[in-house]
Amino acid sequence: MPGENRQAQNRGPGPITEAINQELDRDVKEAIWEILASRVVDLSYREYLAGIDLPYGEDEPWQVRTAEKKLGLVELPLHQRESLDKRPRGGSKTFDAMKMALFLASKGFKCIWFSSGRDQLKQPKIYLDYIINNSFLKYLIQDKLKESVDFITEGSLYLTNLTELNARSARADALFYDEESQADEAAYRAGVSILAGSELGMIFHFSTPVKATIFEENHDRLKRREVLTGEQFIFSCTWEDIGFLYKKKEWYLEQKDILPGWYFRQEHEASFELPSGAIFQNVIYKDIPSWIQTYNKSPLVSGLDWNPVAGHWVVGGRWLLNDEAFVVQHASNLGVGYTHQLEDPEFPSTARIYERMRKYFINGAKLCVEDGGINIAYCDWLRRKVKPDTARNKSIFYEEWDSSGVNKTNAVMELQSVRIYCDEMLFPELAKQISDAHWKEDADKPELAKDPADSPHALDGLLHAASRTLRRDVIMMREEW
Repeated sequence: MPGENRQAQNRGPGPITEAINQELDRDVKEAIWEILASRVVDLSYREYLAGIDLPYGEDEPWQVRTAEKKLGLVELPLHQRESLDKRPRGGSKTFDAMKMALFLASKGFKCIWFSSGRDQLKQPKIYLDYIINNSFLKYLIQDKLKESVDFITEGSLYLTNLTELNARSARADALFYDEESQADEAAYRAGVSILAGSELGMIFHFSTPVKATIFEENHDRLKRREVLTGEQFIFSCTWEDIGFLYKKKEWYLEQKDILPGWYFRQEHEASFELPSGAIFQNVIYKDIPSWIQTYNKSPLVSGLDWNPVAGHWVVGGRWLLNDEAFVVQHASNLGVGYTHQLEDPEFPSTARIYERMRKYFINGAKLCVEDGGINIAYCDWLRRKVKPDTARNKSIFYEEWDSSGVNKTNAVMELQSVRIYCDEMLFPELAKQISDAHWKEDADKPELAKDPADSPHALDGLLHAASRTLRRDVIMMREEW
């Protein structure tokens, strides 16, 4: 019947014909892959991607651009070939990084993939197997194990967890730090010489951002490098920037209402956030007007925090607008050294500490010095250097904090209603210590969380500078005006 013939035509190819077409397509693809494998050294990144059967079809344009920009850093001096990628959960950061790692390895470079914990190697191993088994790379394999692959181009990729032993014994051309926010600091620092001798020397940091971590430290360091060089080293996006995440817009908007604000911003907007308990939420870190930065209509007040190992920090600035705001105008480490070294010519950097600090208590400037406990010896040394009954001596004030931390907590509480201007580009160490400060979570009263191994000496200097001790004196001077 004519109708039956038309139905048969509309049904399309039968199962046998479809199987033949699939086999032909497979043969063509394999032939193309063999050609790509023979030319791998000369392939661009886009040509390399074309030889991979990605599980989702193809990358979004921003993924390709980001990878090309990172790889393009090879054109910069050796010490600048470093990038950092902070993305939200589900943003394909690990899979994208694995594609780049295998790209470099296939061209003959030795790459090491560091995961911050053994349990975090599972997903990278799955991605390693998938990309190789579904691409032309399978024609380049010389040897392959569960956590490594060696190519006939003499390149390799080795997956391992980040430990001090693994970091100290490794040598490579490129390093990939997966979920670096969870990396052990000692293990990370043990790997400083891994790239020594390499002509490629590339480092890739990628993670969901978490404050007060090695990942944030590297982010801040590379951010300063961007300002100095005009190059891009940091790559960031939120869930709204990623097409395959934006498809779930309603889910993200619902999560934004459910989750604590800081947690949503950290996990889905790639933002460095402190958990609940951040102390200083009244600080302006950027875009500070020039007239505020150079304000000089009130006395310069500074605070000095002693520490013989981490350095003696002096921080200061001026009060603005009827004491409603304080602008930081200097923050520096005067040097290290114990009291017996302060006058010893064998320690020239220490011997100049007095010369460096004297400008903070002359010409009307005021200095508040940390006193009490182990600081008494330093204060006695300073008193001997400054003659009694002189204008300089009258410009130095001494402040002692109790060992229980009550005085320091009070100093912090007094600044809660004050706007603080601290330019993060001019004073990066101080800005970081301010933003990292947080309340102790399990305390039954306001109490600062303390890290005994890493006390925030620059922040303590600021607290002394803005303390009630100097504010009283400044107010009295204003009354005399």
